[in-house]
Amino acid sequence: MAHPLDDSAPAAHVRSNRPLAGIAFMVGGVLVMSVMDAIAKFAVGHFSSIQIMGIRSTLVLAMMLAYLAATGQLVLLRTRRPVAHLVRGLAAAGSMWCFFESLRSLPLATAIAICFGAPLLMTAYSVVLLREKVGIHRWTAVAVGFAGVGVIIGPDAADGLVSTGALLALSAAALYALGMTMVRWLSPTESDMTMIVMQCVVQMGVGLVGMALLPGTLGPVPDSGWIAIVAMSVLVILGQFLSYRAFRLAPVGAIAPFNYTELVWAAIIGWVIWSEWPTDNVWYGAAIVVAAGLYVIWRERVRAAAGG
Repeated sequence: MAHPLDDSAPAAHVRSNRPLAGIAFMVGGVLVMSVMDAIAKFAVGHFSSIQIMGIRSTLVLAMMLAYLAATGQLVLLRTRRPVAHLVRGLAAAGSMWCFFESLRSLPLATAIAICFGAPLLMTAYSVVLLREKVGIHRWTAVAVGFAGVGVIIGPDAADGLVSTGALLALSAAALYALGMTMVRWLSPTESDMTMIVMQCVVQMGVGLVGMALLPGTLGPVPDSGWIAIVAMSVLVILGQFLSYRAFRLAPVGAIAPFNYTELVWAAIIGWVIWSEWPTDNVWYGAAIVVAAGLYVIWRERVRAAAGG
């Protein structure tokens, strides 16, 4: 699952307006994160989701702290809002666990398609957390988008019958949306690096505590399993770097739509590795969700151009 942050940036950073470069970085970031998600689908065959979270987050945090120490940027980790970071980190940890668990029973592309509902949920969360005004146009788009999520889940969704995997993917989307909405809430006082590291600290803590409460669950693991964990750790950093760079180079409205290319990458990867191909309802539902998401982006640009 791709993780692009909000466009808000500390004043020390100067925003550019290079849409083609921004699009290229965004597509690259989405591809990298799609590969990481595919590796996660392989890794859940050898580790529990809580183990993946604990081990991967520990490796990621170690690499990030080493980089910050080497470049003299540890001062960026100072924060005035530790409780808010804890809440956001717990939402991110819950999202990660739910998504990994959903991969046990859902095709990769289907899990990702359901998670496309996250940007629509951000619209709803923004009303509560950010006191933003959402008009009838965007509320309608949100409703249509979630009808599309129902189409992805399948015909049984109309009768309230949803598989465990689909429920987990929906939960992952809801928690991810909460965490990402909090990025904008925190951005006036917190740097990108602070939010990234604090999220990783909480995820590591949740993972390690979970592993401690479930002793003996880490049995013999083949070398390929450990290689997968290391690869995931490197790819998540690379994917976030590319996505963050994209938002620095171009306006959100120009590059955010390319986040939806993740479904294409996931479909191709799933077909090549697991002979999975999304069913027709997944494509139809994803088309509805993407159209609704693009409409929300467009309406936001219209509102911003009108001065609110």
